[in-house]
Amino acid sequence: MFKPPVISERLRRIALVMSVILLVVVTVLLLMPVPDGDGRLPRHVDKLVHFSVFFAVAFPAYVARMRFWPVILVGLVLYGGAVELIQPHFGRSAEFADFIANSLGVMAALPCAVWFRHRRQLKARKPAQGYRPE
Repeated sequence: MFKPPVISERLRRIALVMSVILLVVVTVLLLMPVPDGDGRLPRHVDKLVHFSVFFAVAFPAYVARMRFWPVILVGLVLYGGAVELIQPHFGRSAEFADFIANSLGVMAALPCAVWFRHRRQLKARKPAQGYRPE
């Protein structure tokens, strides 16, 4: 059975608050109407933005509640799909490619969060500089 590395309660709270704040900001940004582009941005750069913002929401959520990673993963993937479905009601277009980018961002955050928690745990176990057990 997968047992996630332990982190401090303080870090857990900070990560959870960050994730909730980012989720609210992302929701507002994804539902704001965007003016017609003038073609200055490279094609499909919005896919990178979708990937990045969903990575940014998922990473602290996984760090905060690693034990519930399946719920976080499924919840954020469904959330990304729901946002894409309601965007046309806010003057934006719904794109399947955006949904894929959202989902990939959520999935990519999981191994990064596992690595982050593992590194934090190793740091916590590392003996103090200059300390030698007898």
